[in-house]
Amino acid sequence: MDMNRVKWWIGALTAVVGLTAAGSGALAAPAAATQKAAATAAAKANPAMVNNLTSSTLIPLVLYAREIYFYTNRGGSLAQLETFTHNGQEFRYLSRDLGTRQQLLHYVKKAYTHNAAAFYVQTQFLENQGRMAQVNADIGNLLEFHKAQATMLSKDTTKAVFELKVPYPNNTQNPETLIVKLKKVSGYWRIDMSPDTLF
Repeated sequence: MDMNRVKWWIGALTAVVGLTAAGSGALAAPAAATQKAAATAAAKANPAMVNNLTSSTLIPLVLYAREIYFYTNRGGSLAQLETFTHNGQEFRYLSRDLGTRQQLLHYVKKAYTHNAAAFYVQTQFLENQGRMAQVNADIGNLLEFHKAQATMLSKDTTKAVFELKVPYPNNTQNPETLIVKLKKVSGYWRIDMSPDTLF
């Protein structure tokens, strides 16, 4: 075989292999971006099922946890308000879907760890005649959690800590800086702090 021909084939093969390698590198970046976008979309679709915790998948979980907090904090779906007085303070019963300690705890654990949910139920609610109740008052804040920016501070296979910068409406004040602690429970991430301490 002619040596010039061998050199030509080796040069052509090297060029093809080089282009293939460069092409695969170019494809790796869009693939990673696609995976991140898919994980974020999955978190938005079902925030209770976040198993790949990142700064972008945390926000849907936090928004879901906030919904749970606001629902329990307002007493559930109160079609008819039932109140009673305990130690000189007016209380209201929670709606039937949250009416027992077990129901309330089960609902809160959709986004929070067992310990965080148990602490919340123990400190923010009262059991009266087998029904759960709370002080008849509404609380909350104006923070815009849907616009929050998350930064991972630490993470291992079972625990994570994030910093959230959460703005006020129309940026009327500087954003609040909050720390969110999480634990993995049965393969899915849950907030590991009482809802009233976060929201």
